[in-house]
Amino acid sequence: MKKHTLLSDIAVFLLIFFLFIVPPFFVSMDKNTSPLFNGWGFPWYQTLLAVLCIVILFFYYEKQNKKTLIIAPVLITYGMLFSVSLFCRFLSEFLKSKGIDSGMYEAGIVLKPDSFIKWMNCLILFLTGAFYEEVLYRFYFIDMLFSLITRKKVFRFSRLLCEIAGLVIFACAHFYMGWIAVLNAAIAHIFLRRCYLHTGKLWPCVVSHFIYNVVSLILL
Repeated sequence: MKKHTLLSDIAVFLLIFFLFIVPPFFVSMDKNTSPLFNGWGFPWYQTLLAVLCIVILFFYYEKQNKKTLIIAPVLITYGMLFSVSLFCRFLSEFLKSKGIDSGMYEAGIVLKPDSFIKWMNCLILFLTGAFYEEVLYRFYFIDMLFSLITRKKVFRFSRLLCEIAGLVIFACAHFYMGWIAVLNAAIAHIFLRRCYLHTGKLWPCVVSHFIYNVVSLILL
């Protein structure tokens, strides 16, 4: 994490937190319709977030020269994400059979793109979404929070508390989809964060996340 003045880091952190991390907590999704996955228009908002994250990387990301295999972490992380997704879908179906509402979306309301343009918009949505989520949640929020609270002194369990805060924030941002989705996001975050810490690079996480999104849609 590149060093800046404490005041500027706090100001940027609060700005990003309230403008881009807090809003998902106020999303309300109608179970009968899903505008995000039905229209497949151009994802302007996700593209804007991706541009913002490029700026964040420019000012805050410090390139690591850590030598490690990349393909293996991508495949392993993708495998873990898909396994977690299958488990959560099974859990959701099991609860539904018991008459318990898990809150997960019904597969029927997630419509696949039916034209070339819609498929392109879909891929752009998944790519930009994976990119900004990895930058914001796997890198910036946790590392910057740790940098801010330990600027003067590293406290006991400060790293653990920052990791837990990042996990809770990312997981609860999916609460509009139900608590099964929160569980799915929480476990996925653990594997994606581990991938980032192991490789020292963000793009393996982005690739794993993107492939998972695309394959999940195709198999619905």
